[in-house]
Amino acid sequence: MYKNTKINRYELHENIKNKINSKDDFDCIDGFRDSIKDYIYTDITMTDYTEPIEKAFQSRLQILQSETLLRSLMLKEGMVLALNSNNFPTYYATLKSFLEISAILGYVTHLIYNNENYKKIISKINILHLGNREAGSYPAGNVKAINIMTMFEKLDLVFKDVTCYGKYKEEQEKIKNDENIFTSTYADVCNFGHTNFNANLSIGTLHNNIWKAKKNSIGYKKELWTFYMIGFLVNMNIIQMLCDLISRNEKVKNFYLMKSPHYFEE
Repeated sequence: MYKNTKINRYELHENIKNKINSKDDFDCIDGFRDSIKDYIYTDITMTDYTEPIEKAFQSRLQILQSETLLRSLMLKEGMVLALNSNNFPTYYATLKSFLEISAILGYVTHLIYNNENYKKIISKINILHLGNREAGSYPAGNVKAINIMTMFEKLDLVFKDVTCYGKYKEEQEKIKNDENIFTSTYADVCNFGHTNFNANLSIGTLHNNIWKAKKNSIGYKKELWTFYMIGFLVNMNIIQMLCDLISRNEKVKNFYLMKSPHYFEE
């Protein structure tokens, strides 16, 4: 259940606290819901062939956007609860899914800015909404999901395009050849989410051939901020940016053809 739990604020270790404005970061976490609530709708009618294709497109995109953003709020809730209880294995496992929110929104943003064919766009949105991985014993339907790494590839392209805006050609070339930062961040977080060395750093330490379990992770939490918090903070800002780009697209125009109410009504 989503409760918009606030993060328990804490002091960082002496060697990093003067380099990081943790108050602003905590404010960003607590204000995430308010920053995206205007992009979340409910009671959305999915139109059929009797309606214009432009409205069919907007109805499907509005559903995809709303369900994705609501999922992001529930994942953010889980990360806050995990941080409040110093439960880093749960935090990293949830952060991995949270990063995938910006990947799907990045994929959609790239799709609608680089295609004018409504039928092609709708078919891709349908796959994003209905697709399933070929895994497990209980697949739902036969629509093959788009690979998450393909989504991160499109997200990196969108971010580089935005970063290139207004730059000289030489600067643009450098940006385009730079590291794909969101793909790399996802790979890093996956390392902390899987059962391996990185994942166990918050559980115990090995020193002089003696492994000792940690009684709590407060030291890890106060000192290794850049290990665990940067992906969370950057992703919240990227989600907001992508929602704005989607809303301002000429084919969307803030879903002007739709009459769906906002999920978070005042």
